[in-house]
Order: sequence, then C-alpha cells, then structure tokens
Amino acid sequence: MWKEHIKKIKQQEPLIFDELSTLYNKEEIDPYDSDDAIAKWLSQRLLLVNIPFQYLIPSPNMLPENTIRFFHINPNWLMALIDGAYSLGRTSSMDLTHDKAMINDLFDRANKSSQSIRPLLQSKKIHSEDLSKQIEHYGGFLLRSPLVRGWRGLEFIAKSSDENQNDKVITALRIETIADDVLIGIYEEMPSKLEIAQPPEGMHFGINLGKDHNEKAMRNFEDGKIFMPQKMIVVPMKNNTYRTIDVVATATNIEKCFEFDKKSQKITSAEFALQMIKSPYKAEISIIAEKENEVLFNE
Repeated sequence: MWKEHIKKIKQQEPLIFDELSTLYNKEEIDPYDSDDAIAKWLSQRLLLVNIPFQYLIPSPNMLPENTIRFFHINPNWLMALIDGAYSLGRTSSMDLTHDKAMINDLFDRANKSSQSIRPLLQSKKIHSEDLSKQIEHYGGFLLRSPLVRGWRGLEFIAKSSDENQNDKVITALRIETIADDVLIGIYEEMPSKLEIAQPPEGMHFGINLGKDHNEKAMRNFEDGKIFMPQKMIVVPMKNNTYRTIDVVATATNIEKCFEFDKKSQKITSAEFALQMIKSPYKAEISIIAEKENEVLFNE
C-alpha cells in the first residue's frame, strides 16, 4: 500500500514543481530586494565574477601582452555553471526533479538580474521594467595592456551594427580590472566595434610635434569636429626650451586657413581656444570579417 502511495507522490512531483517554477518566474525582478540572494549571486556568475582566471584563459599564450581578445559566452556553458552551483545539497531524486523544474526559471531570473549589477554599483536608479528582457548571448573582450595599469578611468564604448550598418551603443554589464594589466568587459550582446578613449577630464590644449615644424589640425567652428580630410596649420614656436608657442603667429595662420582676411574678420579668443583643444586620444577596433574559427579585426 505504501509503495503505491510513494509511486503516486513521485508522479505528482513534476507537476508540483512545474507549478512552483511558473509562479516563481512570474514575479518581477526587484533590483533592490536583498531577499532574492540566490538569483543575485548566480547573476554575478553569469558575468564571470569570481570565476577562476585559469578557467577563462587556460594558457597565457591565449592573451599575450599588448593584445585584446573578443569573445562570446556559450549559453550552454553558463547553464552548466548555474546547474553546478545549484546542485549543492542535491541528495535525492526529489531534489533532482525539483532542480530540473526550477533551473530554467532560475537561470532566466539570474539573466535579468545581471543587468542591474553595474547600474547599482554606479548608484544609478533602475526599475523592474528595465530588467524585463532576456540576454541571449553575452559578448565582450579581454584587454591585456599597460594601459590598464597606467590609465585609470579609460572609457570603453561597444557598438553593434544592424542590417543597414547603423551603429548602436551596447549596454555594458561589467567592466572591471581582474589583474594588474588585464581588464574584462562584458556586454548584452557581441560587439562589432569597440571604442577605447581617455577619460574626458583629460582634455587640454596641444599640438602635433614634428621634426621640422609643429602642426595643428583645424576644427569646424559649427560642431567642433576635426575636418576630414584634415586641414593643417603650422604652429610657430616662440621659445623651444620652454615649449612656448607664438600665439600671434598661430592666430594669423588660423585666420589664413579660414580666409578671415577676405571677410575682414579677426579670430576671437574663444575661436582660438577651440582650435587649440587636444581631444582625449581615442582608438576604434572593428570586427571587419568573420570566418569559421577566425575573426579578423581592423584598428
């Protein structure tokens, strides 16, 4: 009699746990809910937080010095990672049935919760509706360079291209230094372009030093952007020892470049300052082609 009773209970287990998982998944993600600790902990694993470095880079030859490597994270690998973490305390067939019913919904909650980690660290306001979409494929990069150690505050802007080749900025989920000269960036999808720029507070005046003379690329007075192709002027020096430029001669060269003399105009101090701005350095890396087992990049 009791054997039949146990058999009936076992038949009901999947139905009970499926119902529980449905109720669990219908709940909204609250980024400020400290009680949802399991989903929050698992969401950090999805972003590879505290994953041993040798699991990410099995061999140092895969990430030599002064290199950047792009990657995408296999969803099956992440599911196996979550299942392994979730298996702690799994000792019976009932536990296994429970986990099979709950694991997909728990993975979905961790997936959504992973989108709140970076905004919360930046003290940004985030709402439950901001965490409604599922991330299908995490993508990112690993950078190994002295830049990581020597330039704090570097900005990394990832972009993807749609069918019409229009760029859109991808949301960063994690940008963190994981070693003295290694930085990891993870995004909500695989980037097709990555811009690396000095922090904006690095803006200053500057010129291009040359062997025979110094030059400066001119900017459009309307939008402040450097002309393409570049318009260059010579920047005469008043004192090479103290690196002092001849302001009057430089202003005259700017006026000639923009033909102020034909308009009977003189350059103003504001216009001179605009032309002398040295923008923070910025580099763009693009994935220009993709083949089987090979990705080509363009700097």
